[in-house]
Amino acid sequence: MPEDPDTRPTILIVEDIVFIRMMTEDYFANAGFRTLSARTTAEAIVLLETDPTIRYLFADIHLPGGEDGQKLAATARKRWPPVKIILTSADMPAGQVRLPVRGLFVPKPYSLDRVRQAFETMP
Repeated sequence: MPEDPDTRPTILIVEDIVFIRMMTEDYFANAGFRTLSARTTAEAIVLLETDPTIRYLFADIHLPGGEDGQKLAATARKRWPPVKIILTSADMPAGQVRLPVRGLFVPKPYSLDRVRQAFETMP
């Protein structure tokens, strides 16, 4: 008998700091999400290209190797328009963040409850 498909919403978490990434994955898994994670923009793009179930993208702006979560968000909006996008940063003022249409910025430190609620209320 085939297994039932996983019907939980899928979130892609893009964060280079292992502790923060693991904490965020645990939070969203416990909140009923299927979680995927990436350390870099390149890893995130591969996951977006290969997993059509991704509906949420939560990405840090500053990633290793000079990669930029803002560029990732712009690419995701262009190539995967239905994906809901929230960017975060500890050291970038909200007024300097380049958000894609329907994107949201949540500064660090953040409340994961607030991030989840923001995703759930995004159009």
